[in-house]
Amino acid sequence: MSNQAEFVRLRGARQNNLKNIDVAFPRAALTVVTGVSGSGKSSLAFDTIYAEGQRRYVECVSTYAKQFLERLPRPDYDGIDGLAPALAIRQGAAAQTGRSTVGTVTEIADHLRLLLARVGDTVCGQCGTKVPRHSVDSVLEAMLARSAEEVTIWFTLPAHPGEKAKDLWARALARGFVRARPAAGAWARLDEPAPRGIKGLVQVHVDRIAPKPANRTRLRESLETAWREGRGRVFIEHEGGEILAYHDGRTCEKCGREFPEPLPQLFSFNSPYGACPDCRGFGNILTFTLRRVIPDPGKTILEGALEPWANSWRAHFMPKLKTVSERYGIPLDKPFRSLSEEHRKILLEGAPGFRGVFPFLERLREKSYKSSARFLVKHYQEPMVCGRCGGIRLKPEALEVFVAGRNIAQLLAMTVGELRAFLAALTLDPVRETIAATVLAELRGRLEYLDETGLHYLTLDRPSKTLSGGEAQRIELANALGGSLSHALYVLDEPTVGLHPRDTERLIRVLRRLQSRKNTLLIVEHDPDVIQSADWIVELGPGAGERGGRVLYQGPRERWPGRDLAGSEWAEAVADQGGSSYGQGKGNGSGWIEVLGASEHNLKSIDVRIPVGSIVGVCGVSGSGKSTLVEDILWRAAARALGEDAPEPGAHRAVRGLEPFDRVAMVDQTPVMRSLRSNPATYVKAFDRIRERYARTPLARQRGYTPGTFSFNVKGGRCERCEGAGVNRVEMYFLADLWVPCESCGGRRYSPEALEVKVHGLSMDRLLDKTIEETLALFQGETEIQEPLWVLERVGLGYLRLGQPLSTLSGGEIQRLKLARELSDRAAARTLFLLDEPTVGLHRRDVLVLLRVLRELKRRGSTVVLVEHNLDLLAACDYVIELGPEGGAQGGHLIAEGTPEDLARNEDSPTGRYLRRIAACA
Repeated sequence: MSNQAEFVRLRGARQNNLKNIDVAFPRAALTVVTGVSGSGKSSLAFDTIYAEGQRRYVECVSTYAKQFLERLPRPDYDGIDGLAPALAIRQGAAAQTGRSTVGTVTEIADHLRLLLARVGDTVCGQCGTKVPRHSVDSVLEAMLARSAEEVTIWFTLPAHPGEKAKDLWARALARGFVRARPAAGAWARLDEPAPRGIKGLVQVHVDRIAPKPANRTRLRESLETAWREGRGRVFIEHEGGEILAYHDGRTCEKCGREFPEPLPQLFSFNSPYGACPDCRGFGNILTFTLRRVIPDPGKTILEGALEPWANSWRAHFMPKLKTVSERYGIPLDKPFRSLSEEHRKILLEGAPGFRGVFPFLERLREKSYKSSARFLVKHYQEPMVCGRCGGIRLKPEALEVFVAGRNIAQLLAMTVGELRAFLAALTLDPVRETIAATVLAELRGRLEYLDETGLHYLTLDRPSKTLSGGEAQRIELANALGGSLSHALYVLDEPTVGLHPRDTERLIRVLRRLQSRKNTLLIVEHDPDVIQSADWIVELGPGAGERGGRVLYQGPRERWPGRDLAGSEWAEAVADQGGSSYGQGKGNGSGWIEVLGASEHNLKSIDVRIPVGSIVGVCGVSGSGKSTLVEDILWRAAARALGEDAPEPGAHRAVRGLEPFDRVAMVDQTPVMRSLRSNPATYVKAFDRIRERYARTPLARQRGYTPGTFSFNVKGGRCERCEGAGVNRVEMYFLADLWVPCESCGGRRYSPEALEVKVHGLSMDRLLDKTIEETLALFQGETEIQEPLWVLERVGLGYLRLGQPLSTLSGGEIQRLKLARELSDRAAARTLFLLDEPTVGLHRRDVLVLLRVLRELKRRGSTVVLVEHNLDLLAACDYVIELGPEGGAQGGHLIAEGTPEDLARNEDSPTGRYLRRIAACA
């Protein structure tokens, strides 16, 4: 490793908070970058090393891209040597469209489509007859296997609508053939007048030949001609009148039903050729529902029970409602639920001279080209399963093609592990085995990689937008293995996110397999097992933001001193917060939340109890049913019970014990805003107060500026070229799009005039570049600005820059941002908080900060339920629920529940084994 060429060497890195550091790490090795949150890990790995690798790669391969490279900011560093083409594997789903699934993202669906198109058997859905499927090769071999007597090869040429017999006869001649005949007639020359008896088609003679091996070439040419001209249907007529029909699987011999050609597009819901025409491949249709139109059936018509007509439309529709009330005797002062079925039908569906609510909304839908109408319509719609395809997304014809008794929908409904086992046991005849060999090898390889990354429990038809950040990243990792790249630089962002400690060993083997191809792996990670498996460690710190950005250690893992908290230090730190290294048992004694008969997805009709007023951890191996229990059932059922809007809950009998709560909050890793202009200051409403502060300056008042002048969401003081984003997108077609600084404002977001206004000597763009900690110090004594920012610092986000786009935050940072807003709400008591892996991206020291926040919520009277794998946080919970024992179909059982001490004593608990290790260290 001492050779200069064997290292990537970075000199003078100053990106973001990096302090002019020099970093070196070996090529073709596994390097971990670690440190507290905000210490500069992502600035080093992604914003400097990966960004420069991408910039160099684009410069080499794309002439088109070079015109934009001068605008693409070069990372701030002095020099870098030994850099390979770089690929980033980040957290977050790669595709968020309504059609994208695990199968499409991994390209397994594409290979399954090829498999069905090449070797699938078509079975008629009407009569159940298997439709023979032939090709030129199979017909040729069948002919050679029979006697060598001469045969006649012919095909049928149908007439066009209204075409006369003589014109059909002339058309056959024009195609270059010599002889033809009417159905059941005698052969005649095409250059002679058309014979009598032609009704709708003629049989066109191609060749008369003895099927011998010596004639193989001529036989193939004749069959190819007949196959092409006959559109996949050819006839072989033997001596004695026996006629054998061969076709490409598009016609049922028993009922004569025609089938579309089994192209790969037939099995794709992204193609019009295969997608269900009603739902266009989405599987559901937006439908007006009674629950949306009548959210409160206890209201009367006069009180606004008909939601679409309750507000801005009230003055327009109330006279019509009074008229229809007088005509049909509909009482307007009775609750809607008390009205007769006939009266409700009139109000909803209409009557002569009166358009009901649903026809009114349908008419508005026809005007959806107007944004106002489109917004109103969507408010009263819910996605309902498509009535034609039943949610399968495909045309019925796509479901009539099978491989080993399974159609495309059944194959995609399998988990990765189930499909891998199915394909391992799949046997085909020798001809089909040869045809499908390449496709099967690719399928088996990709499924193996997914299995090894711990994703065996995912079904291939699962929408990709429902994946967690860790699952999406591991899919990208599996795709990287399937791509077979070598001598590249892979930069990964916490690949252990969402993994149970038991599954981490499998992930490490996958990383080593990627490294064995001479790839260099640079991994931002906090997991101790991954750190201990590294070849090289780079540790940054010592603090976050401006207190970080320095190299504390770089070198072989064996020499790393390890600045993590030891077990005893962790126990002392937790105790200092008013707790113990283990949790505090059941909370305030005010009862239990009971989820009864949970059976959605793989849950095995389990009953779960959650103590009210406690911090409760839900754990288990990947795919054991944790998110299904907490998000699909508990959150949806609680939200609906508390009068909030939520999708239909997953299958369960009942959820009881919600009386102590006023609201439920699902704090997950989903992006809070999609706009590039959204930042931490706008999210916690601090930016509103900052803009007001700038508008109060003498220069701003002199010019007549308002707070809106300093907003980058409305016209006024923002740069109109980039609309306040500071960057513009450049479409790169076959490469990832580039975001380059705006040429007009240079990335400063505002007009030069607006930037002349300053507070504490800073223009708005310079203020937005400050960290939250720096901004707090800057506005010392200005409480209206400090209050919302102080909450961000309290949840450990003080290192974020005030104007940092929310799209750049990790899943863990997004959750803490949401928690900050909850903490800023002084009325947040009596809330049921549900969190999805809040420790994502957190160093062990930062987990203490999070624990302090959770205990503050508990002290306010809230209950916190979190899906979590972090053992430190689980050990500090009051109560733990474990699902398992495996993922997928073998999961969904309630393995253990109780205090962390209870799980540590439970020999059947996979998590208990790791909790015992923590207890031993403490």
